[in-house]
Amino acid sequence: MSARLARSGRRRPRIGHPCPPRPPAVASGGISRDLAQSRRADQRVWPDILDAKVRTKVWLELRGQFVIGDGGLQLLLGIAERGSLAGAAQRIGWSYRHAWGYLRRAEAVLGTRLTTSRSGKGRARGTLLTPAGRALVDRLLAVRRRVDRTAGPSGPTLGEIAARGASGARAQDAEAQPKPRET
Repeated sequence: MSARLARSGRRRPRIGHPCPPRPPAVASGGISRDLAQSRRADQRVWPDILDAKVRTKVWLELRGQFVIGDGGLQLLLGIAERGSLAGAAQRIGWSYRHAWGYLRRAEAVLGTRLTTSRSGKGRARGTLLTPAGRALVDRLLAVRRRVDRTAGPSGPTLGEIAARGASGARAQDAEAQPKPRET
């Protein structure tokens, strides 16, 4: 809010807000009957309110600390599928640095490794899930499926996941790709 608007006591109008601004309150500090009725008249119910979508996020915590969420699940599934942290990060539209840091934070909270490096040259090298990583994927997938069975497919899309951890160009590319759903 600008300093001039703050001093005048007026609010800045919301750009693109569908409802008109409410009238100011009565100077005595109370709300008059006419004002209360006009506010009720200003309230609108959207005609397509029943078309609203239920959205959910699923994540695991340990001792109150975030471990892994839907984005981390997609990252670990990508590592299992592609055998590479770089390939998995590219699949979900995250930078390698963000993906690497995400895994390190999860491992720090859990106190165990989720991935292990495979040495070699070319396709022989890469990243594999540890037994703890596979168990974490299984647990989070089971919870995600249960939520989706109950509320319908409601988790974030790859584009939404990408927007949390990638540059703008990668996020836009990931939005164009549909997210595969496992049932």
